[in-house]
Amino acid sequence: MGNSIETQDKILNTAINHFAKKGYHGTKTAEIAKDAGVSEGTVFKYYSTKKDILRSVLNKIVREIIPGIMFGAAEDLQSLVSSVNAKEEIKGFIKSKIGKVNENISAFRILVIELPFHEDIMNEYVGQFIPKVIGMAEGFYRLGVAKGIFRDINPHTAARSFIGMLATIVLERNILNKSLDVDKEIDVVLDIYMNGVCVKSEG
Repeated sequence: MGNSIETQDKILNTAINHFAKKGYHGTKTAEIAKDAGVSEGTVFKYYSTKKDILRSVLNKIVREIIPGIMFGAAEDLQSLVSSVNAKEEIKGFIKSKIGKVNENISAFRILVIELPFHEDIMNEYVGQFIPKVIGMAEGFYRLGVAKGIFRDINPHTAARSFIGMLATIVLERNILNKSLDVDKEIDVVLDIYMNGVCVKSEG
Protein backbone atom coordinates (compact mmCIF):
# COMPACT_ATOMS: atom_id res chain seq x y z
CA MET A 1 0.00 0.00 0.00
CA GLY A 2 1.12 3.64 -0.44
CA ASN A 3 2.76 5.90 2.10
CA SER A 4 2.03 5.84 5.81
CA ILE A 5 -0.48 8.70 5.67
CA GLU A 6 -2.51 6.92 3.00
CA THR A 7 -2.30 3.67 4.93
CA GLN A 8 -3.47 5.26 8.17
CA ASP A 9 -6.30 7.04 6.37
CA LYS A 10 -7.45 3.75 4.85
CA ILE A 11 -7.35 2.06 8.26
CA LEU A 12 -9.33 4.85 9.91
CA ASN A 13 -11.95 5.05 7.16
CA THR A 14 -12.41 1.29 7.42
CA ALA A 15 -12.62 1.52 11.21
CA ILE A 16 -15.31 4.22 10.93
CA ASN A 17 -17.46 1.91 8.81
CA HIS A 18 -16.98 -1.05 11.16
CA PHE A 19 -17.54 0.90 14.38
CA ALA A 20 -20.68 2.46 12.90
CA LYS A 21 -22.13 -0.90 11.84
CA LYS A 22 -20.96 -3.27 14.59
CA GLY A 23 -19.97 -0.96 17.42
CA TYR A 24 -16.57 -0.70 19.04
CA HIS A 25 -16.83 -3.90 21.05
CA GLY A 26 -18.28 -5.84 18.13
CA THR A 27 -15.40 -4.95 15.82
CA LYS A 28 -12.16 -6.90 15.68
CA THR A 29 -8.87 -5.34 14.60
CA ALA A 30 -8.38 -8.29 12.26
CA GLU A 31 -11.58 -7.28 10.42
CA ILE A 32 -10.40 -3.70 10.10
CA ALA A 33 -7.04 -4.90 8.76
CA LYS A 34 -8.62 -7.26 6.24
CA ASP A 35 -11.03 -4.69 4.81
CA ALA A 36 -8.33 -2.01 4.79
CA GLY A 37 -6.10 -4.32 2.77
CA VAL A 38 -3.29 -4.48 5.31
CA SER A 39 -2.00 -6.96 7.84
CA GLU A 40 -3.09 -6.78 11.47
CA GLY A 41 0.56 -6.11 12.31
CA THR A 42 0.41 -2.99 10.15
CA VAL A 43 -2.62 -1.77 12.09
CA PHE A 44 -0.75 -2.19 15.37
CA LYS A 45 2.29 -0.49 13.87
CA TYR A 46 0.28 2.74 13.88
CA TYR A 47 -2.18 2.08 16.72
CA SER A 48 -1.06 0.16 19.78
CA THR A 49 -4.62 -0.73 20.90
CA LYS A 50 -8.13 -0.74 19.52
CA LYS A 51 -8.90 2.21 21.82
CA ASP A 52 -6.12 4.11 20.05
CA ILE A 53 -7.90 3.43 16.78
CA LEU A 54 -11.12 4.83 18.24
CA ARG A 55 -9.31 7.95 19.47
CA SER A 56 -7.80 8.48 16.03
CA VAL A 57 -11.20 7.95 14.42
CA LEU A 58 -12.68 10.63 16.68
CA ASN A 59 -9.80 12.97 15.88
CA LYS A 60 -10.51 12.49 12.19
CA ILE A 61 -14.23 13.14 12.67
CA VAL A 62 -13.73 16.28 14.77
CA ARG A 63 -10.81 17.76 12.84
CA GLU A 64 -11.61 16.74 9.26
CA ILE A 65 -15.16 15.49 8.70
CA ILE A 66 -17.13 18.03 10.75
CA PRO A 67 -15.12 21.03 9.53
CA GLY A 68 -15.60 19.73 5.98
CA ILE A 69 -19.36 19.81 6.48
CA MET A 70 -19.39 23.20 8.16
CA PHE A 71 -16.82 24.85 5.86
CA GLY A 72 -18.04 28.24 4.75
CA ALA A 73 -21.17 27.96 6.90
CA ALA A 74 -20.67 31.22 8.80
CA GLU A 75 -20.11 33.21 5.62
CA ASP A 76 -23.03 31.52 3.87
CA LEU A 77 -25.41 32.23 6.75
CA GLN A 78 -24.43 35.89 6.90
CA SER A 79 -25.32 36.29 3.24
CA LEU A 80 -28.62 34.43 3.74
CA VAL A 81 -29.81 36.90 6.35
CA SER A 82 -29.49 39.67 3.77
CA SER A 83 -31.34 37.69 1.08
CA VAL A 84 -34.67 38.93 -0.31
CA ASN A 85 -36.19 35.48 0.26
CA ALA A 86 -34.35 34.52 3.43
CA LYS A 87 -36.57 31.55 4.31
CA GLU A 88 -36.02 29.75 0.99
CA GLU A 89 -32.31 30.54 1.01
CA ILE A 90 -31.96 29.20 4.55
CA LYS A 91 -33.89 26.08 3.56
CA GLY A 92 -31.49 25.44 0.68
CA PHE A 93 -28.52 25.92 2.98
CA ILE A 94 -29.95 23.50 5.57
CA LYS A 95 -30.68 20.86 2.91
CA SER A 96 -27.12 21.04 1.64
CA LYS A 97 -25.69 20.59 5.14
CA ILE A 98 -28.07 17.71 5.96
CA GLY A 99 -27.02 16.14 2.68
CA LYS A 100 -23.37 16.31 3.74
CA VAL A 101 -24.23 14.81 7.11
CA ASN A 102 -25.99 11.94 5.31
CA GLU A 103 -22.87 11.37 3.21
CA ASN A 104 -20.87 10.99 6.43
CA ILE A 105 -23.53 9.25 8.49
CA SER A 106 -21.16 6.50 9.69
CA ALA A 107 -19.09 9.14 11.46
CA PHE A 108 -22.16 10.62 13.11
CA ARG A 109 -23.41 7.20 14.18
CA ILE A 110 -20.16 6.81 16.12
CA LEU A 111 -20.66 10.19 17.81
CA VAL A 112 -24.28 9.50 18.71
CA ILE A 113 -24.31 5.77 19.46
CA GLU A 114 -20.77 4.69 20.30
CA LEU A 115 -19.12 7.66 22.00
CA PRO A 116 -21.46 7.74 25.05
CA PHE A 117 -20.13 4.30 26.05
CA HIS A 118 -16.61 5.70 26.42
CA GLU A 119 -16.78 8.15 29.28
CA ASP A 120 -12.99 8.35 29.45
CA ILE A 121 -12.87 10.18 26.11
CA MET A 122 -16.44 11.43 25.55
CA ASN A 123 -16.06 14.83 27.22
CA GLU A 124 -12.80 15.46 25.41
CA TYR A 125 -14.40 15.18 21.97
CA VAL A 126 -17.94 16.41 22.61
CA GLY A 127 -16.42 19.62 23.94
CA GLN A 128 -14.56 20.14 20.66
CA PHE A 129 -17.41 20.18 18.17
CA ILE A 130 -20.73 21.02 19.88
CA PRO A 131 -19.68 24.51 21.09
CA LYS A 132 -18.35 25.35 17.62
CA VAL A 133 -21.61 24.41 15.89
CA ILE A 134 -23.76 26.27 18.42
CA GLY A 135 -21.42 29.25 18.31
CA MET A 136 -21.78 29.50 14.54
CA ALA A 137 -25.57 29.41 14.85
CA GLU A 138 -25.45 32.04 17.59
CA GLY A 139 -23.55 34.38 15.29
CA PHE A 140 -26.17 33.86 12.61
CA TYR A 141 -28.99 34.60 15.04
CA ARG A 142 -27.31 37.77 16.32
CA LEU A 143 -26.94 39.01 12.75
CA GLY A 144 -30.63 38.32 12.15
CA VAL A 145 -31.53 40.31 15.25
CA ALA A 146 -29.36 43.22 14.09
CA LYS A 147 -31.14 43.23 10.74
CA GLY A 148 -34.59 43.12 12.35
CA ILE A 149 -35.45 39.60 11.14
CA PHE A 150 -35.33 37.76 14.48
CA ARG A 151 -36.58 38.78 17.91
CA ASP A 152 -34.01 39.89 20.46
CA ILE A 153 -33.90 36.83 22.72
CA ASN A 154 -31.01 34.81 24.14
CA PRO A 155 -29.02 33.83 21.01
CA HIS A 156 -27.55 30.72 22.63
CA THR A 157 -31.00 29.35 23.48
CA ALA A 158 -32.34 30.27 20.05
CA ALA A 159 -29.40 28.59 18.31
CA ARG A 160 -29.59 25.47 20.47
CA SER A 161 -33.33 25.12 19.81
CA PHE A 162 -32.88 25.42 16.04
CA ILE A 163 -30.01 22.93 15.92
CA GLY A 164 -32.00 20.53 18.10
CA MET A 165 -34.95 20.50 15.72
CA LEU A 166 -32.73 19.85 12.73
CA ALA A 167 -30.67 17.22 14.55
CA THR A 168 -33.86 15.29 15.29
CA ILE A 169 -34.56 15.03 11.56
CA VAL A 170 -31.12 13.54 10.98
CA LEU A 171 -31.43 11.15 13.93
CA GLU A 172 -34.88 9.89 12.97
CA ARG A 173 -33.92 9.37 9.35
CA ASN A 174 -30.46 7.86 9.79
CA ILE A 175 -30.32 6.37 13.28
CA LEU A 176 -33.94 5.25 13.76
CA ASN A 177 -34.32 4.53 10.00
CA LYS A 178 -37.64 6.36 9.85
CA SER A 179 -38.95 7.28 6.42
CA LEU A 180 -39.09 11.07 6.23
CA ASP A 181 -39.73 13.64 3.53
CA VAL A 182 -36.77 15.84 4.48
CA ASP A 183 -37.94 18.70 2.27
CA LYS A 184 -41.30 18.89 4.05
CA GLU A 185 -39.73 18.39 7.46
CA ILE A 186 -37.42 21.37 6.91
CA ASP A 187 -40.41 23.46 5.80
CA VAL A 188 -42.22 22.65 9.05
CA VAL A 189 -39.14 23.33 11.19
CA LEU A 190 -38.61 26.71 9.55
CA ASP A 191 -42.29 27.57 9.92
CA ILE A 192 -42.23 26.67 13.62
CA TYR A 193 -38.99 28.51 14.18
CA MET A 194 -40.04 31.67 12.37
CA ASN A 195 -43.77 31.77 13.16
CA GLY A 196 -44.21 29.70 16.34
CA VAL A 197 -46.80 27.01 17.04
CA CYS A 198 -49.54 29.05 18.72
CA VAL A 199 -52.51 30.33 16.75
CA LYS A 200 -52.16 34.07 16.48
CA SER A 201 -55.20 35.93 17.78
CA GLU A 202 -56.62 38.73 15.69
CA GLY A 203 -56.76 42.28 16.98
